[in-house]
Amino acid sequence: MAPRCLAGRVLVLCLGTALAAWPPGAVRRAFWETPRGFLHYVVRGDVAAAPPLVFFHAHPSSTERLRWLAEKIPPSQPLIAVDYFGAGSSDECICDDEKDEYVDYSTYASFELQICDAEKAGKIIPFGDETGGSPALELAYLASRQNRVDKVVFFEWMYLSPKAHAYVQNVYIPSIRHLHPAANGSHLAKFWYQPDAGPVNGLCVFTAQTDSERAKCLGPREGDADLEKNQQKTVDALLNMRTGWQFKMAWAAYNDKIATRLSLVSASNASILFMYGEAADALENMLGLDHDWSSFHLHAAVPEAQRTVKTIPDGTEGALQSNATWVAAAIGEFLGTWRAGRSVSYI
Repeated sequence: MAPRCLAGRVLVLCLGTALAAWPPGAVRRAFWETPRGFLHYVVRGDVAAAPPLVFFHAHPSSTERLRWLAEKIPPSQPLIAVDYFGAGSSDECICDDEKDEYVDYSTYASFELQICDAEKAGKIIPFGDETGGSPALELAYLASRQNRVDKVVFFEWMYLSPKAHAYVQNVYIPSIRHLHPAANGSHLAKFWYQPDAGPVNGLCVFTAQTDSERAKCLGPREGDADLEKNQQKTVDALLNMRTGWQFKMAWAAYNDKIATRLSLVSASNASILFMYGEAADALENMLGLDHDWSSFHLHAAVPEAQRTVKTIPDGTEGALQSNATWVAAAIGEFLGTWRAGRSVSYI
């Protein structure tokens, strides 16, 4: 997928080669060579001068998931965002379906830490988006052992209950393995309407029975801006269609480490921000993914004094884009370094 600009284990600047929708000049693009393929990442600001937010995207998604939120975060806040293997502009992994199907999150996070080191970042702020919360936690764990993490941010991250974990492993993942385009193009509409990582009202779209009912879901809150964001999500899904199941396999495989890792990160005195979208939570509960079970156990692993919880009213899985001002304000307040836009109310 990604062009191999130079051979060797070096940091490579490859301007203009990615497929992304970042505005020209908004970020610096680079590739990091690993034994499993090249990882594409973007950098904004001086990550050596201040702790960067190190962003792990959801699935299906890419670094472009951060684009609209980055516009609301002050330029003084450095950012790093990395595409998982097969997502965005990263290579599909060098994997063998029979014995080595995916890159696990511990390995992926270790590559991310190498990138942070190469960029000369000191302390970092891992930021996990939905399924990206798990590799963000692993990075937080690895960096905490080096005393490099004081803050961690999660949006709509889930810890799967035993029932939900069994469903993801035995039903969901097999259903998305090695997807292929449909001759009639129906897969294009399918990915458009899927609520995963998208700003359209996931609960509304999921329960709609006809196209006219789905159209009503795109109300005034969506508008042209949200349609553009939903299109970016759809493009990301199509790019990752063939190997996206690997991301989900890594997510399911990491689940058993979450409670222990989160407790260890908390024990290092790191503060944790949990953000949720109200509509996304309702959808997860409806689908049997047990959001309420997840949030209870995640919060229980973090002492109350180190835990901040914010819920976005009516927020979908695309709230990082649709509610970017709200999210930026919440992160800035948590970090204590900025306030974005007008003040916002939390529930």
